[in-house]
Amino acid sequence: EEYKKTAKDLVDYNTVQMLEGEDLKAGKNIWDQNCVVCHMADGGGGIGPNMTDDYYILGGGIKNIFKTISEGGRPGKGMEAWSKKGLRASQIAQVSSYIVTLNGTTPANPKEPEGELWKNNEE
Repeated sequence: EEYKKTAKDLVDYNTVQMLEGEDLKAGKNIWDQNCVVCHMADGGGGIGPNMTDDYYILGGGIKNIFKTISEGGRPGKGMEAWSKKGLRASQIAQVSSYIVTLNGTTPANPKEPEGELWKNNEE
């Protein structure tokens, strides 16, 4: 357990947990550098889906968001596997946590909901 505290890149979509504080700030920086091109700065969606509503194509919540970022989305649909583009697991956990915080915010020009209504059954 002590080792896991310092080995943050051992996290995967089964073990990821919502992060706070400095990790959220780091997650926002990753978002700003990599995600805004498709999801817009305020998460309202562009080429990619709106991240502020309760609808998700591949599932919401920290675990599903982590998995989608890490492994990519549906084949041929644009979402890349960021683990293959150089993001470490700890960085994917940070940006996933930041994305969770976008839910319920009000973007300037929100894209219509896509996917299924997500009912969070995660702890």
